[in-house]
Amino acid sequence: MATLRLIAALAAASALSVAALLVEIHETGSSFYRFLVWNLFLAWVPLAAALACHALARRRGYAFAVGAGVIWLLFFPNAPYMLTDYIHLGEAPSPLWWDALMLSSFVWTSLMLGFFSLYLMQDVWRAHFGRSVSWLLATLALALGSFGVYLGRFVRLNSWDALLHPRSVAHIIATQLENPFHEPRLIGVLGLLTAFMSISYAVVCSFAAFQDRIATARRDGSQPRRL
Repeated sequence: MATLRLIAALAAASALSVAALLVEIHETGSSFYRFLVWNLFLAWVPLAAALACHALARRRGYAFAVGAGVIWLLFFPNAPYMLTDYIHLGEAPSPLWWDALMLSSFVWTSLMLGFFSLYLMQDVWRAHFGRSVSWLLATLALALGSFGVYLGRFVRLNSWDALLHPRSVAHIIATQLENPFHEPRLIGVLGLLTAFMSISYAVVCSFAAFQDRIATARRDGSQPRRL
């Protein structure tokens, strides 16, 4: 039930974002930001893959779960990628404050989709490798996701390129990592985005843990401690 409620809430947030975009298109006659709908759709892909991986792992369909996990990892960067769409602020004929609110709606929804998918994947890892390893893998996934954002925004690679042209993508990645300290933009994006997402994800997980404690206290008939 909790999973369905979260999916419904994220679907409502997505619908609100799209509705705000439709209002802008109606009022200005400009469809400049229509690419946000596609980017938001791509942010739903890792959640779908994580849900499949989580369900398959619980049913011990490990071979298919690994396949779903690989798809999740390839498409996971699409969720935080929308943070870089702020570069388009001010390029549309609508008021800047409206564009900032509308774009923030898309970005927030996309991030929550990504964090929800990572939470599901971490639950799978926790069940098989333990709590400490699951956090290590989650941090590594956030770092790889940040690198994927860099590849998408500055190298212009797409997630499906890794499926359609794996050798070319491997060569491009090897070239980018050949001497990373000569690429300050790469270091900056990787460091700042990984740190930001790690802290944000930790906050989201803390909220989830606090909610679990409240629910447990209610089931036990006791009152949760005041903050």
